[in-house]
Amino acid sequence: MNSIDEDTLQAYVDGELDAAATARIDAALAHDDVLARRVQQARALRAQLQAAFDPVLDEPVPERLSALLRPAPPHTATAATPFVVPAGRRGFGAGRRRALRRWLMPAAVAASIAVLAVGLWWRPGDGLVRVHDGRQFAAGALSDALDRALASEPDPRAPISIGLSFRSADGHICRTFIDRTRPPMAGLACHDNAGWSLPVLSAAEKPAGGELRQAASALPPDVQAAVDARIRGEAFDAQQERAARDAGWR
Repeated sequence: MNSIDEDTLQAYVDGELDAAATARIDAALAHDDVLARRVQQARALRAQLQAAFDPVLDEPVPERLSALLRPAPPHTATAATPFVVPAGRRGFGAGRRRALRRWLMPAAVAASIAVLAVGLWWRPGDGLVRVHDGRQFAAGALSDALDRALASEPDPRAPISIGLSFRSADGHICRTFIDRTRPPMAGLACHDNAGWSLPVLSAAEKPAGGELRQAASALPPDVQAAVDARIRGEAFDAQQERAARDAGWR
């Protein structure tokens, strides 16, 4: 199993790594089939999102956003204080600044698959995601579904469907899910002491008939790649899944 995390992999696909880090991944790709598949899937998703959202980027900027970019009147202007980021520091703050930069510069929006997917899924008022120590965690209805719902006992009326449940290589239990509300999104959640962390969120596809497929079979490429990179052994069967729930997903 390779040690390249999702953030580094996405930065590689986006062409954001320095020469040394890029060379390290290039070398790993030569003998790591799992890593090669993850890169291929991430690039495919990047291309899909670029094709889907490039037309939106050509639309005029709304007046309310244009107004925010105009200089403030002289009597309200204040001195700008430079913000310096320590060299080499990474984290949620850096990711948020990168997301803002891509919103303001359309040519680079398609380069950030993870940021774009989260921006689509984290809709105001949903309360399905919270941030703790720079990490994203399930909240509200999503957290409840991950805590209680069983893939072996699906509820067709529930807005959130649970797919695979499995033990990851680090010992934590992870579960895939699909949120059926618009836009439909899929993700991977892994349980730890702080709750259900969300390492991956992505747009979910609908089949030709319009109804979402089962959560275990409709995973976007980047979610499936994250499962492949983490899973240890086989996915839980119905009995193992129920036992894991009864044990508090530990």
